[in-house]
Amino acid sequence: MTEPKTHSSAPVDLPLRVPALEPVPVDGCAGCTELANVRDRARTGGDMTTVSDCNIFMRRHPEGHG
Repeated sequence: MTEPKTHSSAPVDLPLRVPALEPVPVDGCAGCTELANVRDRARTGGDMTTVSDCNIFMRRHPEGHG
């Protein structure tokens, strides 16, 4: 049988994640424009969860981009 470990393991060093730039609305895309407007209002109100959600939706929405 092996001896039980009586000390903690060494800490794990995780890479520093540099925040990505926010997506920029595509000209002429109504979806991007609306998401950018909602994001701006959310940021003004301190709602960073909605800001993050808008960034994700803007990056992923399927219409008008290629």
